[in-house]
Amino acid sequence: MSFFWEDKNIKPQEKNRELVLAFRKVFSTENGKIALNAILTDLHLFERVHTEKDSYLNEYAKFFIRERLGVKNTKVLTDFISETAVSGG
Repeated sequence: MSFFWEDKNIKPQEKNRELVLAFRKVFSTENGKIALNAILTDLHLFERVHTEKDSYLNEYAKFFIRERLGVKNTKVLTDFISETAVSGG
C-alpha cells in the first residue's frame, strides 16, 4: 500500500490539502467526533494550563486544529461554527 504523502510527484501543498481532507473526513463521523473531542480534551484545548507539559499539549492542540483540520483563521472557524449550528451538530 502506498500513501499520497510518499509520492514525490505531488507538491507539498497538495499533500497537506489531502491530509486535511482525510482528517476532516475521519472526524466528521459520529465516532470521529467522539475521538476528536477526547483528543482535544486530552490536549487541554479549553483549559487553563499550569505545567510546562500541559502547555506543550495545549500548543499541539492549536497546531492540530490549524494544520491538520485546516482551520487557519477566524473566518474558517466562524464558518465552521455557523455550519455546525445550522446542521444541529
